[in-house]
Amino acid sequence: MEAQAREVLIRFFQDLLAILGEEGQVQLAPRETEIYVNLCGHFKVLPQDDPEFREALERLASLHLKIAGSVPPSLEVDINGQEEARRQKLVARALALAERVRAEKRPIELEPMPPKDRRVVHLALAHVPGVRTYSVGRAENRRVVIAPSEP
Repeated sequence: MEAQAREVLIRFFQDLLAILGEEGQVQLAPRETEIYVNLCGHFKVLPQDDPEFREALERLASLHLKIAGSVPPSLEVDINGQEEARRQKLVARALALAERVRAEKRPIELEPMPPKDRRVVHLALAHVPGVRTYSVGRAENRRVVIAPSEP
């Protein structure tokens, strides 16, 4: 991530926290395909368990970067690391199910999940030997299948 974009993002979220009357820190971490933004603090107003709020923050921050003249990267906004903890649990579950698929040599179909979660599962298992993943279903009923690899 370019230094200018980093500064713009940090300032954007610091200003947002100040407007809301919240005190906290803004942590940024580059990932393979996105920038992870974690807002840390003991928040009174900021809704911590609202994915729609986090998605709105992502869109606003991307728009702000674009207006500031930076190419907006894909962003993931988290509050106190809750989303990251949930993601790690999803990855651990996917890896455990992949082991079960390899042992039982039969596919396992997961529950319907949003696109971001399906992507996490696909990426977590992309290089796991002996299994492959694909999605089935439509719209809100779309889910990941973990299946044995073709011999």
